[in-house]
Amino acid sequence: MPKNIISTAILLLFAVTLLYTSGCIATEPDTSAPQRKEIARTDDWQGALLYLADEAGPIDSWGSIRVYDNVSGFVEKTVEQTLAAGPSDVYVTGDGSTMYVSSLANGRIDQFHWNGNNWSRGNNTINSPSLSLLTLVPAPDGLLYAADGISTDGGRFFILDPDTGRLDDRELAVPALTAARGISWAADDSAAFISGIGAGGPVLFKLSWPAETVSGSLALPVPQPHQVVTAPDGASLFIMGQGAITKVDPGTMTVLATIQPSGSPATEYMDGAFSADGRYLFTAGTEPGADSTLYVIDLASLGVVHTVPHVSARANGIQRVE
Repeated sequence: MPKNIISTAILLLFAVTLLYTSGCIATEPDTSAPQRKEIARTDDWQGALLYLADEAGPIDSWGSIRVYDNVSGFVEKTVEQTLAAGPSDVYVTGDGSTMYVSSLANGRIDQFHWNGNNWSRGNNTINSPSLSLLTLVPAPDGLLYAADGISTDGGRFFILDPDTGRLDDRELAVPALTAARGISWAADDSAAFISGIGAGGPVLFKLSWPAETVSGSLALPVPQPHQVVTAPDGASLFIMGQGAITKVDPGTMTVLATIQPSGSPATEYMDGAFSADGRYLFTAGTEPGADSTLYVIDLASLGVVHTVPHVSARANGIQRVE
């Protein structure tokens, strides 16, 4: 074989190896990536940490929280947890000191603390009256709202006070729903938007806040609705669902657009998070029998600008943390 062909082959092999080791080619999640403090971060979406509640996880029925980093290109940490089985959502407090994880499988909320190097479970595990929680979302007053996944009394949310680590005696009830799925608030805190299943099927309700009276509704064009997220500018809502993400005008309660990141009607989009500059929407889509794929959507064009396969086994909740 001529020497120039051998040399070219060696160079190509070296180049491919370099791409893999530098994270430029997507591989399986690497949980041994550098710790948070060792990674340089930027102010835009490329420096975001994304916390994903992984329902499946590395151990059957336990689940985990996977922390994906766009700088390293890897899942840099996997927080295994056992008390909140089958994690449905994750919430990290603004100061980064505490993390709450809600359970799809046993209705518990688990509490973790950041010790400067990793997340460690605290002594406080909160048991809800339900056996399944679907979301864990911060309200304008700082309280966390957890959707009851199997309520027999209509749609309802339990309320957690992060300051005390206890469930409030109050509950948010939405009698017009047979099942509550997601909740978000208007940018000016004047209204709450709740997705769920009503008498006529998937629906989005608008509630005046804090009066909690229904002031509008919209039939949703998806078989199953999931979480609702309000865009940073407050001009639109994104309702995650089966097969598609629905963009809605919160003022008129009309559909503005339908987004299908994977192109498959079977993909479940459970939750979404926005970049710091409000330019991008992060969401994870899961096909039946396949690992979850992370999609980065440009909110100007509503097109997918980046994908990360195998970001978790089955991603539910997602939160951006800097």
